[in-house]
Formats: sequence, C-alpha cells, structure tokens
Amino acid sequence: MASGSGDRKIPIDPVNTPFSIFLWGGRDKFDRREDIHEALSKNPIFSKTSVVLPSIARKDAWTRAALQARELVRLKLEHGWTHTAFREAIRLTDNMLPVQPQFRIFMSNLDRQMSDEQKALWIPKAERFEIFGSYAQTELGHGSNVRDLETTATFDREHDEFVINSPTLSSTKYWIGTTGVWATHSIVVAKLLIDGKNYGNHLFLTQIRDLDTQRLMPGVEIYELGPKAFQGMLGTDNGAMQFHNVRIPRSQMLARNAQVLSDGTYVEPKNQKHSYGSMVTVRAIMAEITGWDLLKVVAVCYHYTSFRKQFRKDRSQETETTVIDYASVKQRLVPLLAKGTALVLVGQNVTRGYDAYTANNLKTGDFSQLEDFHLQTVGAKVYSTEITSHGVETCRIACGGHGYHALSGFGRMYANAVNAVTYEGDNYVIGQQVPRAILKHFKNRTEGSLPYTCHALTMAHSDFVYWKGFRELLQTLEQERPAYLEQVTSLFHVFALSILHNPHHPSLAQALPLPFAQQRSLRAAHDAAIENIAANHLASIIVAYGFTEYEMDSALARADKTPYEALFEEGARRSEMSGNSMSHLWPMMVDTRQMWKRIDGARGQKGNMQAKL
Repeated sequence: MASGSGDRKIPIDPVNTPFSIFLWGGRDKFDRREDIHEALSKNPIFSKTSVVLPSIARKDAWTRAALQARELVRLKLEHGWTHTAFREAIRLTDNMLPVQPQFRIFMSNLDRQMSDEQKALWIPKAERFEIFGSYAQTELGHGSNVRDLETTATFDREHDEFVINSPTLSSTKYWIGTTGVWATHSIVVAKLLIDGKNYGNHLFLTQIRDLDTQRLMPGVEIYELGPKAFQGMLGTDNGAMQFHNVRIPRSQMLARNAQVLSDGTYVEPKNQKHSYGSMVTVRAIMAEITGWDLLKVVAVCYHYTSFRKQFRKDRSQETETTVIDYASVKQRLVPLLAKGTALVLVGQNVTRGYDAYTANNLKTGDFSQLEDFHLQTVGAKVYSTEITSHGVETCRIACGGHGYHALSGFGRMYANAVNAVTYEGDNYVIGQQVPRAILKHFKNRTEGSLPYTCHALTMAHSDFVYWKGFRELLQTLEQERPAYLEQVTSLFHVFALSILHNPHHPSLAQALPLPFAQQRSLRAAHDAAIENIAANHLASIIVAYGFTEYEMDSALARADKTPYEALFEEGARRSEMSGNSMSHLWPMMVDTRQMWKRIDGARGQKGNMQAKL
C-alpha cells in the first residue's frame, strides 16, 4: 500500500482482511479479483493513465477497446479463466468492451435456450471465440414493448429454413451491442411465422458476418450507431441491423423450449414463461454490479473529501476544515455507502439464487420459480440503477468544481451508470410489473386509481425487499459474531433510517404521516446513525472495500500524488491544448483583437464619403 501526501492511503493492491473478504462475497470471489487485478494492472495495454479517453477520437477509443478485448481473449484461453472471471475482467477495464456480450447474454442464452444437441455444436465455438456473439432484441420502434417487435422469421418448408426479414424501418434492430463492427453471430428475436400464422417471438441464431473476412453476410445490412450521450460506452459498437431475406437452417432456432418440425408442425413450450429467461439473466447480474459501481464512486468521493480543506468553522481554527467533516457532505456520502452495501450484499444473494435456479432448471426443466425471479430482478434492476445513477451525480457535486474534470472519473462513471436506467428495460415501463404483481388480487389495477405511481410503488417495495435481505444477513452475522459486526450493523441502521427519512419518491413521504414530534425523532435518529459511522467506522469500511488506484481510476484518488498534483500534472500540463500546441491559431487570435480597428476605419471612411456627398 502506498500513500501520497499527508495521511492519505490509496491501495495499489486489493486489501486482504476478513471484512474485505466478506464484503467482496467470499474467499473465492476475492481471490479471483486479486488475480484479475494483477493480470490487468501490470499489462500496458490495459493502462488507464497512458491515454485520456475524452481527448481522443471515438473511433480511436473503440480501436483501443477492441485490442483490449483481443488481449482478454488471449488471457482467458491461456489461463483458463472461467466465464465469470472474464466478465469481471471486462468490468475492471471501466470500458464496455466489444467482447462483453459473449458470456453476459450471448452464451447464457445459448446455454438456457438451446437443446442439448444444439449446445454441443455451438457452445464450444462460443467458448473458444470462434464466433463473436450479440443479442438482437430492441428495435428502432420498440424497446420495452417486446410483444410488438416486428422482425419476422418465416418458415420455408421446402428448404427447411427460416427467412429473416425486417419488414419496416421501425423493425430495424437498434442499439444492438457489439454489432456495429465486431459480432459475427447474433441471437435475433423475431416473430415466428408458419403458413401465415404468428406464433410470437422466438430466438434465432443468425450469422451476420463472414468468419474469414468479417464482411457482412448476404442480405444483412448493418451500421454503427455513432456517439452515445455523455461519451458513454466508448468500447461498445452498438449497431443498427436490417435483414433482407436472410436464410438460416431450421436447426438454428433455439429449441430447448419450443420447436418447429420439418413438416412445419409447431411444438409449444411446456411453460410459456420461458421467454423471461433472457432478460432475467442480465438483470440478475446487474442486481449486484450496479452496487459496486456506486461503492467505487463513494470511495473516490471519500478519498477526495477527506483530503480537501475548505473554510474554517470558526475564527479560532488554525487550519481549514476538512470537507468530509461538514454535515452536508456526510449526510450525502454515508447514506450512499450504506445503500451501495445493501445493493451488493442483497444483490449477491439474488445472483446466487438465480444461479441455483438455472442449474436446477437445466437438469429438471422446472420453471416454477422463474416468474418470481423475473419480478425480483425487475425490482432489483429498477432500484439499483436509480440509486446508482443519482448517487454518482451526488458524489460528483460533493467534490465541488474538481469533480467536473474528466480526470476525476465521475463523467465516465455517470455515463456508464445512467444508461442502465433505460437498457434492459426502461425503469418506468418495466417497473409497472412489480406493482401489478403486488396488486393482482385487487379489482381495480390501473395506475390512475392508485395513490402512488407504479414507479414509486416499485421503489417502495424494493426498499422493503432490500431492508429484509439486509436484515436477514445481519441476523446471520449476529450469530457468528465476526469482528466487523459493528460496522455492518451501523451500515444497516443508516440504510433502514434513510429509506424512511428520505423516500426515493416524493409521494412516498405521505405514506408515513408521522406527528411532528415523531418526524423530529426520526430525523435525529437518522443524523445520529450517520454521525456514528462518520466518527467511528467510515475509514475502516472504505479500507475494507479497498478499491485500488487502478480500480478507481481517478485523479482524485492517486496512490503517489495528491489530487492537486494529479489535476495539475495529468490534467493541465498534459492537456493536448497546452503549451504551443495551438500556436497555429495564434495569428487568428491576434488578428481578432485588431478587428475593431479595421471596422472602425471602414466606418470612418464611409462617414467621410457621405459627408462629401
């Protein structure tokens, strides 16, 4: 562990303590993090300081990401990394690389939706990266409304093939990750048509590029989408894709649940809820990783605000007050630390539960728990992405003006967090599914008849789910009595009091009509819980999470420099516009300052001419 000026201590390597191992999800997960960190942080191609991404062209940033993806493929194949380790390595790069969907949604769908015979053929190809995969569901005209997707897959009985078509402009597959340049195969969600009858959406493995040349296959039309908001997802080549009579063998319809026989007979799935599986897989992963995104932001904010000094609370102070000691900063930062912890710890249980369900489902075909996991992961996705996206911006503001610098990392973190509010389902749309489940036994289930919006109810229900999950975990720890029990207990108290004191939706404040005296007591308990962490546990919790310099990638949290040194040296001195680099424009600037003389002179000449007339 190295430190900069003063008593700041920014880890270079992961901190290995019992508390750290607990927070990171156990010994196996922590050891995997250490191995991946070692592999990436010491490999020049993954350097986070050699290039300032906001200062280079988007095309160059993506090229760099593609080369990093290739290196990760090499590392996985040479070192035998698991699929989970590969996904975690991608996340450590802080850039959604083009190879990200390979095991996150492409392989997971092959595994869950293909027949055993299909898996025997295709999964080895995907595991060896013989093919690069993507998942094509969203269309230009339909996102969250999956039922009305327009892409069609018409069965041609004579040739034993499906013919994939994009019948309208709005049926263009749009926002399809890693498809603009990278992917060779895509799992296409399309309406199955047999003899003119629509059998609904099914999944079709479709080759979109030639494996030897990377050129588009006949009938496939693809364009890369261009820049995203806030310069986000620089490593992802999102694509727009149309199909014009693209033929695939019948054997490439994913057939674990539903099949089409050679004579055109449609074999219905045993369980109509099987289609939930695709999105549940991704949302189960998101349930935990968004919490890590929030905690990393909180760690950067803590390291900076515990360094920065500003103003004196009274005239007797010899030195200025450290920013973290101001109540307004603690009131923002500590609840986010508690919420991030809840997202991670409860999210880990959601992921474990879904993994166990998947293993059982693949063995037995039992779908009985799928709808429950669907609702769980919808709520977790809405809840975690809302809290994290707002939390990133809260931390940026808490760091003042320097938080706005690209090198602080907040811009990158926000761009990579806020997109999750809409991808894998718009939060305000998919969030309606949770209240519908809650209120399914009521006669009137329309949102307009409810005292709260569906979004507010989803957040309130998730408050309870995460409170309950956090409380159950704490009860287990109370039996085991680990050394870090007091820290976890204090985080639980702040989380519980925060969701009562500051509901995530303003309308929910009306749901707890407390007398003024009780409101005052609640506020006092909330403030006391925050002060308890700030005074006694905040530093030790941040140390236990142990986000390294490489993981945080922020000029506000360097191991060998103060934030001021990093901002001046890496920002100002290394700016591509500093020094003489803009000297070719100096004559223009000089000329601009003299423009007034020419204009005044011309105006004077015109006046003299008019006077003579």
